[in-house]
Amino acid sequence: MSKSKIITSFSRYRDAEFSNKAKFIINSMTANANFAAPVPSLGEITAADNDYTAALSDAETGGKAAIALKNQARENLEALLLKLSHYVLIYGNDDEVVLLSSGFSLSKGGNPVGILPKPTGFTVKSTDKGMVTIKLTKVNGAGMYQYEYRVVGTETWTTFLSTKSAVLVEPLTSGVEYEFRVTAAGSADERIYSDVLKSFIL
Repeated sequence: MSKSKIITSFSRYRDAEFSNKAKFIINSMTANANFAAPVPSLGEITAADNDYTAALSDAETGGKAAIALKNQARENLEALLLKLSHYVLIYGNDDEVVLLSSGFSLSKGGNPVGILPKPTGFTVKSTDKGMVTIKLTKVNGAGMYQYEYRVVGTETWTTFLSTKSAVLVEPLTSGVEYEFRVTAAGSADERIYSDVLKSFIL
């Protein structure tokens, strides 16, 4: 059975249609229990949509400069929605009903993304007081990376998502040893974690 896929291209939408689609996605994701902590945040996407709506209005009566600003605002909004689609795909668990609840359009077909490999090139460096820099080699097929950390000797991991393979983690408690791990997140439910690295926080 082919898996549901989110359509991440918005090129088929004319400017006004794209504005309506963006608002539909924002409204669909708002208070959606299936997606508790969207990345990027809905606030960030709403702000970009407001900028695009204003630029679209200005472009109707403005000149080349206004049109250029409108195009730039659209590109910014499209980029944020693309990142959001990765988050939706990960937490949608390949459930068509859940995915559709996000407001994104779906298509069928294509080969499903398999289990992603164990992250490599994983490093943790305490760079300043109360913070560390985490890096890893980019994993092909990864929509996002799931970073986790905890104080050594405790059981609960603190988790956050990022589309970036290099992140800054703060605030952490100075003088305390933490341990860190990361996994590449794709459409498969299975996750393969990196080695666990430890670091004392400055």
